[in-house]
This record gives sequence, structure tokens and C-alpha cells, in this order.
Amino acid sequence: MNNQFSKELLAFAQDHIWVNEHLESLLEEYAEQWIAVKNRQVIASDVDLMRLREKISDPAHTCIEFVTREPLDMLL
Repeated sequence: MNNQFSKELLAFAQDHIWVNEHLESLLEEYAEQWIAVKNRQVIASDVDLMRLREKISDPAHTCIEFVTREPLDMLL
């Protein structure tokens, strides 16, 4: 695995961890919304996933999460 890819993957994982660690505070502002997180900061939000993706420059390399108290079913 090349070094740049490893760094990007680590940053992506850290953003997902950050969302989980800060879920309570994120719920206060972004409940029932999609958020885009880069470098442990929310860079965009929207209730509609497609509109959120249009707001960010690099959706493939951005952590996107739905902020909710309800457990989500994952489809792989």
C-alpha cells in the first residue's frame, strides 16, 4: 500500500472515530441530517444526502455520516 493512500485512509478513519466520539454534541446541531467531516471538522450538512454531496469538493475522500439517535441498518 502506498504511503499517500495510507495517510488518506488513516485520516478518513480518524474522522469516523471523531464523529462517534462527538455524537452527543453533533446531535444538538445536526440531528437527523447528513454531515460531511474532514480533518475532524464538519464542513457541510444537509437533510438530503445528494445535496450534501453536491456541496463538497471531494465526496469520495470525505467522511459522510447521518447524525441520529436511531440505530442504522447497514447495507454492504
